[in-house]
Amino acid sequence: MKKKIIISNRSKIHMEVHQNDFLFDWQEMLESYEQGGYFNHLSKQSEKLIINTPEPIGISSLINTDENSEIVYAKRKERNIYTRFVKNRKGSITNSFVVILSKSRNNNNQYLLVTMFPGTGAYKEPEDPNILTKRELIESLLFWENHALVFDESTIDYTTITPVCPYKDLYIGLPLNNFRRLFKG
Repeated sequence: MKKKIIISNRSKIHMEVHQNDFLFDWQEMLESYEQGGYFNHLSKQSEKLIINTPEPIGISSLINTDENSEIVYAKRKERNIYTRFVKNRKGSITNSFVVILSKSRNNNNQYLLVTMFPGTGAYKEPEDPNILTKRELIESLLFWENHALVFDESTIDYTTITPVCPYKDLYIGLPLNNFRRLFKG
């Protein structure tokens, strides 16, 4: 069954921080894959697809970090949660991009674009209100311990920059004692 991808005004605003990461127009790319039937197999309420292309499509801003990385936290424009950033690093060219979709409540053959970005994926950020289970929160915290987005002042609310991890309280009550110390600061 042919699936329709809906790009809402909210999605367009959300995608403003990602558009410069793509080498091509992200909307045209999405429409091309939609017309090619790439999304016709979808059935779940929420779908995360990693699409590999034969040519480079953009720059992944997700970077592995270590104890020598200069880390700061800030809210990205049009976002309400803090993101972990790494300063003085550059993204890498990628042939893959991630598309996250949510099934329309009104039509099973329509999916709403949640986000789309170059790379192979990431976990939800620790403050994401869509994290529903303790396991999902632990996976998020562990992932973001060693990953960050490349710091780009043009994509963030400059007034929110802080070197201190703003979501330290999320560790309270979690069975993390078997894991290494998370997030300096």
